[in-house]
Amino acid sequence: MKLKYNQKSNGMYLLNRRNFDEIAINLLQTYMPEVLGLPRSVNIKRLAEDCLFLTIKDQMLSTNDSILGMTTFADVEVPCYDDCFTPTKLSVREGTILIHSGLLWDGNNTRRRYTIAHECAHWILHRSYHSPNNRQYSFRAPPVIACRKENIERSKFGFQSDNDWIEWQADGLAAAILMPQNTFWQKSKSLLRGYGKQFLIAGQQSYAGFEIIEKLSETFEVSKQAAQIRLQQLGLIRDEKYSNY
Repeated sequence: MKLKYNQKSNGMYLLNRRNFDEIAINLLQTYMPEVLGLPRSVNIKRLAEDCLFLTIKDQMLSTNDSILGMTTFADVEVPCYDDCFTPTKLSVREGTILIHSGLLWDGNNTRRRYTIAHECAHWILHRSYHSPNNRQYSFRAPPVIACRKENIERSKFGFQSDNDWIEWQADGLAAAILMPQNTFWQKSKSLLRGYGKQFLIAGQQSYAGFEIIEKLSETFEVSKQAAQIRLQQLGLIRDEKYSNY
């Protein structure tokens, strides 16, 4: 997928949140136009494997669930663990997404889906940063991105290093892919109208708010946390001081 955004000298794209929605809509319009018509869950596994030609492997990446995903930009050996929690190395090909096998357990489906989307976003956005010579493997950065739990489905980021920007970009694009702007807005406004509201107020816990977030979570097959963050990003959860605007 060719991107036409400005880049820093190190190959990193200069992006804002509006760009994430643009990229996601272009991606989905090309491969899954049906999800842009009606609010529904995106088949992220099919998008990764059949559209982006990535390979998804489930592997124990950490013993304390601290690392949830990895993306490889070259044929490489990655550190991981076997079923007995013994440190080992796994040989994988370029274009492999490794998902922490702990996310296969019951109750982790939405986190697993979001992690796959997050890793797809790294593949789309950050190959030019990790392989500046166009797949000649003259790597400026390590040929693997390891994504920690705290960088996935995150509401706030610090921006002190390239890695901070990389994780922010991947998380923003993941949200835009799993919760496309137009259909997420459509479903959210419909639910809000059903409770006689135009938006929710940050910090106000209400039955309507819980119900709306839960229904969005079910419709798009994302966590409640991800749905809430997306509502905030689209201005549908507002700070009380701005509630009259």
